[in-house]
Amino acid sequence: MKKTVCELFAGVGGFRCGLNNIRTAEDYGKKEKWDTVWFSQWEPAEKSTQYAHDCYVYRFGTRLDNNGKDTTNYNIEDVDKATLPDFNLLVGGFPCQDYSVASSLATSKGLEGKKGILWWSIRETLEAKKPPFVLLENVDRLLKSPASQRGRDFALMLSSLNSLGYMVEWRVIDASLYGMPQRRKRIFILGYKNETAIYNKLK
Repeated sequence: MKKTVCELFAGVGGFRCGLNNIRTAEDYGKKEKWDTVWFSQWEPAEKSTQYAHDCYVYRFGTRLDNNGKDTTNYNIEDVDKATLPDFNLLVGGFPCQDYSVASSLATSKGLEGKKGILWWSIRETLEAKKPPFVLLENVDRLLKSPASQRGRDFALMLSSLNSLGYMVEWRVIDASLYGMPQRRKRIFILGYKNETAIYNKLK
């Protein structure tokens, strides 16, 4: 299987760096293990100054869709997912503001928040492209969202992945337990499509 990846909500390339073991400036430009065929980074609060996207492109260059168009700095909700190049792994650290401790649990809007709804763009991408694997990341408080129905949002996400034919494993990982100098808990969600060998082995 070719190691091709699509990186949504890319920021400055966190998943790309992780997949390719990029740690320092000297590592940029070396042959990467995973070929990033397309990525998306759009910050609505910075309509005229897309700093994260500019940094990503400066380090890695850009990618075109199947129509030869650069849509990497478009609002992901406006992108026609069918025009994306094929890939085998979808990754994304989707926006966490509507789940995070930056606001109280009672006021967090979860999947109904302005950025929480961007989960559905992930689902649309999976539905259109059907990659064998998906790896997502978010804050651990996603498990308690929303306050009025704790766990509902995460259950909806798992149900969405299941309806698209993905078996899912998830785990909360604390970075401080892996040598990092801060206690930072994140939930990682890994899905296998139903035609993959690992799916049939685990079912």
